[in-house]
Amino acid sequence: MNEIFLFRDYLSNFNSTGVLILRLIAGICLLMHGLPKAANPMNWMGDQFPGVLQLMAVLFEVVGGLALIIGLFVPLFSIGIAITMFVAFMVHLSSSEPILRLTVKGSSEGIGNKFSIFPKWFVLADGKSAFGSGSAELALLFLAIAICLFFVGSGKWSIDYLLFGLKK
Repeated sequence: MNEIFLFRDYLSNFNSTGVLILRLIAGICLLMHGLPKAANPMNWMGDQFPGVLQLMAVLFEVVGGLALIIGLFVPLFSIGIAITMFVAFMVHLSSSEPILRLTVKGSSEGIGNKFSIFPKWFVLADGKSAFGSGSAELALLFLAIAICLFFVGSGKWSIDYLLFGLKK
């Protein structure tokens, strides 16, 4: 059970250092994105979603971010983070926001312009959005990181390793 949900014991010290850097940066960023939402945890999105789902998103961003930072139950928290970020990704797309929003001319007028040969659902240049950041790319990036950490685990530089990885 430990090998499936808590700790993977196949990472070298070198690889564990890379996982540590990824965990620290992703954890700090998730924590910082979740803290403002914690001021109004059941209504930070208004009436768009039930309050309990908004609370779960805040918990996985704040507590999940802390868990990544210290390396505690990383694969388990990665599941919650991945679900939260998948929903965030879909909310951005359903709000007619592109996956990527590029700054080309530095203009925030209008919704943005088509960029090169790419479809508007994928990338817009400049412009702004009435909702959120204006693109789904950050949610997609956090989703990818959470999926990777689920499969890789927390590495040897973690509380998971201290609790579950040491062989007697």
